[in-house]
Amino acid sequence: MRFFNLVDFIYGPLVLIFIIIITRSKKYSLVKKFPEYKYYTKGMYVKLAGGLALCLIYTQYYGGGDTIGYFQDSMIMVRLLFKNPSGFFSVMINGLDMESYWAYFDYNIGYPMYYRDPMTFMVVRFTTVLTLLAAGSYIVTTLLFAWFSYGGVWRLYKVFVAEFPDLKKEMAIAVLFIPSVFFWSSGVLKDTITMSAIGYYTYAFYQIFIVRDKILGNLFIMFLSVFLIMSIKPYIAFALLPGSLIWVVNKFIFSLKNKVIKNMIGPFMLVIAIGGGYLILNSLKGLLGIYSVDQVLERAVISNQDLKADYYGGNSFDIGDFDPTVSSMLSKAPAAINAAIFRPYLWESRNIVMLVSGLESMMLLFLTFRFFIQVRLFGFLKYLTRSHLLAFSLIFSLFFAFSVGISTSNFGSLVRYRIPVLPFYVASLFIMQYYYKRDRKSDSISEQEELEYKFGKTADQTNPDDSSLTIFEAK
Repeated sequence: MRFFNLVDFIYGPLVLIFIIIITRSKKYSLVKKFPEYKYYTKGMYVKLAGGLALCLIYTQYYGGGDTIGYFQDSMIMVRLLFKNPSGFFSVMINGLDMESYWAYFDYNIGYPMYYRDPMTFMVVRFTTVLTLLAAGSYIVTTLLFAWFSYGGVWRLYKVFVAEFPDLKKEMAIAVLFIPSVFFWSSGVLKDTITMSAIGYYTYAFYQIFIVRDKILGNLFIMFLSVFLIMSIKPYIAFALLPGSLIWVVNKFIFSLKNKVIKNMIGPFMLVIAIGGGYLILNSLKGLLGIYSVDQVLERAVISNQDLKADYYGGNSFDIGDFDPTVSSMLSKAPAAINAAIFRPYLWESRNIVMLVSGLESMMLLFLTFRFFIQVRLFGFLKYLTRSHLLAFSLIFSLFFAFSVGISTSNFGSLVRYRIPVLPFYVASLFIMQYYYKRDRKSDSISEQEELEYKFGKTADQTNPDDSSLTIFEAK
C-alpha cells in the first residue's frame, strides 16, 4: 500500500496495544473515585479510530494532502538529524528561514515543503518529535498524535463535568463523541494540536481563576497552550479572549450577594469585557503585525473571495460581499454564524466526508430549533447569568463561528476550521436544556405545593366529620 511500509504493520499494532493498555489501566484506577472516567477509554478509542480513519482516507482516497506533507517534511528533518545534528537542533529551536533552508538541506536529505510559512512549519517541528518516537512510521505517528492530543480534550471534558456533574453523558457526547471533531482533530494536522491546546487552556484557566488551585503549574500550562495556538492558528486565541474576559467578569458577578446590583451590573460588565477585548487587540497591533485587528479584517475579505474561486471545484458558498470594516462584517454575522455551525446542509454534501458534516449540521439545526421553540427567541439569555462556564462556552463558540464563517467560503475548509466551535456549542445547548428542564420541574413542584396548600387549608376549615372530606382524603 502506498505511503506505508513494513514498520507500519509491525510497530503500529504494538503501539496501539500499548496505548490501549495504558488507557484502560488509568480508567480502572480512577473510575471509582471519579465516575466520569467510565467514558475515558471510549473517548480514547474514538480518538484513535478517528486518527486511523483520517490516515486511510488521505492515503487511499485523496492520495495526499496536508497530513502527508507534514509527515514527509518530518522525515526530512529526521534525515537531517542523522546527517547534521547541529543543523537539526538549530531548525527545531529557531524555525526555518531561507538561509538555513539552503544551508542545511540538499538533494539527499530533501527539501521541506512547508518552509515558507512559520506557522505551518511549526506543525512539522512538532511532528518530527513524534516521528522519531514512531521510528518513521506514518501510522504510529498518527496514533501518537491522537494519544497525546487526547489529554487536552479530556481536560476540557473534566471542566464541564466539574460544573455540571449531572451531565456526564451529555458532556461526553459534546466533547468526546462528535464525529467530525474526533476525525479532524486526531491525525497529523494543525487542528489536532490546536484543539488539544484549547482544552488545556480552558482547563488551566478554570483552575487558576475559578477553582484557584495549583496556580503556578496551571499558569505554565495556560501560557504553553497560548504559545502553541499563537504559533499555529492565532485567530483562535483572539476568539478565546472575549469569552475568557467574560468568564472572569461573570465569576465576579456571581460572587455578589445583592440580586438587584447583580442584575444591574451584569450587562454593564459584559459590555466592558467585550469592549476591553477589542481594545486590547487594537492596542497590540504593532506586536501582532499581520494579526492586528485591521490586518485580520483585510485578510478575511481576501480569504473569503479566494475560497469562492472556481478552482475549488464548486465546493464553495457565499454569504455576500463585505468590506474590511467592523460594521460591514457585523452585518454579515448571522449569515457567517449560520454557515459555520449549520452548514453544509445535507443537500450541499458532495462526498462522504461532507455527508457526515451535513448530517451533523442537520442534527445541530434540529436541536437548536427545538430549544428555541421551548424557551422563545431570547429566553436563553437568563441562563447566561447562572453559569460563568456557559457564558464562556456560548460566547466563544459564537465568536469563533463568526470568525470562521466570515473568512471561509469553501466547505472543504469550513468543516475543518469549525471543529473548535462544536464541543462548546453543543455543550452550551445541553446546559441550557438542563436549566430549562430544571425550571420546569421546579415550577411543577411549586404548583403542586400551592395546590396542596390550598386543599390543606380548605380541609382545615371544613368539618372533620364531613364525609366529602373523607372521600377526598381517600382519593
